[in-house]
Amino acid sequence: MGALSSIPAEFLSKGGSVGALLRAHDWSASALGQPDDWTPSLKTTVGLLLRAKAQIVLFWGPDFIALYNDAYAPTIGGKHPRALGRPARENWAELWEDLEPLLNGVRDTGKSFFAKDRRFYIERHGYGETVYFDVSYSAVPDTDNSVAGVLCIVSETTERVRAVAALRESEVRLRELNETLEQRITERTRELDHAHEALRQAQKMEAVGQLTGGIAHDFNNLLQGIAGSFDLVRRNPDDPDRVRRWSEAGLKAAERGARLTAQLLAFSRTQKLEIRSLDISNTVAGFAEMLHRSIGTTIRIHMDLQTDHEYVLGDQVQLEMVVLNLALNARDAMPAGGDLIIATRLRQIAQDAELPDGKYVELSITDNGAGMPVEVIERAFEPFFTTKEIGKGTGLGLSQVYGAVRQSGGSVRIESEIGKGTIVRLLLRSAEPTSAQMGQHAPQRRTQGITATILVVDDDPDVRSFLSETLFALGYDSIIREDGASALAELDRTDPNAMIIDFAMPGMNGAEVARRVRELRPDLPIIFASGYAETAAVRAVMGRQSRLLHKPFKIRELQSALYDLLVVPRDTQGLDPRRARG
Repeated sequence: MGALSSIPAEFLSKGGSVGALLRAHDWSASALGQPDDWTPSLKTTVGLLLRAKAQIVLFWGPDFIALYNDAYAPTIGGKHPRALGRPARENWAELWEDLEPLLNGVRDTGKSFFAKDRRFYIERHGYGETVYFDVSYSAVPDTDNSVAGVLCIVSETTERVRAVAALRESEVRLRELNETLEQRITERTRELDHAHEALRQAQKMEAVGQLTGGIAHDFNNLLQGIAGSFDLVRRNPDDPDRVRRWSEAGLKAAERGARLTAQLLAFSRTQKLEIRSLDISNTVAGFAEMLHRSIGTTIRIHMDLQTDHEYVLGDQVQLEMVVLNLALNARDAMPAGGDLIIATRLRQIAQDAELPDGKYVELSITDNGAGMPVEVIERAFEPFFTTKEIGKGTGLGLSQVYGAVRQSGGSVRIESEIGKGTIVRLLLRSAEPTSAQMGQHAPQRRTQGITATILVVDDDPDVRSFLSETLFALGYDSIIREDGASALAELDRTDPNAMIIDFAMPGMNGAEVARRVRELRPDLPIIFASGYAETAAVRAVMGRQSRLLHKPFKIRELQSALYDLLVVPRDTQGLDPRRARG
């Protein structure tokens, strides 16, 4: 700006910070000359604009020298203060091709130019941008009535224009969305189903993850009980009473291990829901050990099951997941520990808004934790609604509880009071047991006097040895083979009465072997023995003359399956069950 002018220029004295800059400016080289020598028109106009609160810039003379006020200075960003008192083309170079014709038009014609939301391209913050202004350009006459300058009153509207444009774009998108709403809903629904299934599986694995800390410890204890019992039997084989006691202890440890692996396999399976009759008390009681491992030692679990031999409709894995989810929620509501009560009762439902009249079993999960306010209870079953902090829950737990119970024809009710705890009541439709389930409570059937030959296929030598000894003890002859190819070759030579087929075998799995057997002997009874969760491959070849045993199975379970497949059909047809084949 140079040294202070020797001219007082009093009309600039009340012009704010820009007025002070104008007084300090070195005007010796300017075409305008010293401010006190400016024409009265120029002095009057500058004095007025400096005091104005509106954004005003004056372009004066043939070079359109820029003079503006404090309100206008922020509009040009980094151009201020170098643009002050300089020809416009120097600092508005990027838009000069647009601006110059407007200024020339006003100066040459004397007519005002007015526009709303006028578009300009300007570089004011170190980068180029498109901006918008309401502008009013007016001619300023000099002493001789010629047009000497252009007074520009402006108001930036960039933010409003952008907001309106964004709104219009949103309206266009909304209109497009409405036009294709049905198609989009279908597509999105297909994507909420896949996502929901993925999250459901993730929750399963998360639940398994909560168990893994104690699993190794539990299995080591189980193995210790089994190995220790057999070691004692080996050391003292001639003491029948103690051998019997040690054998019982080993069997109980093996049964606990079987239950644990069955539950873990059930958690990891991805097959569709299998709604069937479930013994409610046995299902819940069998899940107790896993609940203890999941919720920790600070929570005391009390079982109050008063529904012996009562059956409900449901999917066993889903029901176990429901109980686990509710137990974990109860644990979180009792951070300092507490009591969890799991109870079952028979209920008669009548005139319910959600459920048909009839017999139901109520499975309730009660805690004495923090409780829930009414507004949380009202939203508890909404997908993705959670009161837990980020990373502590997906918000799908209770929605899955509700969905699983509703798919089985039941409902869920929540009662809670702040500071006193929560009761979640699952109302499950009562069901009749299947004939197989009824048989579980019947006296053990015997196969004395039955002669039949069983073809066994299993790749594990220990399992083959066990099956051979067991079948002999049950009164059956056996043919033992280690793979599918040799078993099929044996089937060409002999005529067995039934087959026991392992599922997971190298080369040809059990399902493939069974498919070939069905081609050769469509009516041959088959028992599948598998250490895996039930698979679609096995289900595809299962028929009326098939049974599935999950390893490890008990001898009486094998005996019962053989009885169903070999003895019952013969009795029904009036055949002699003692008649041997092969």
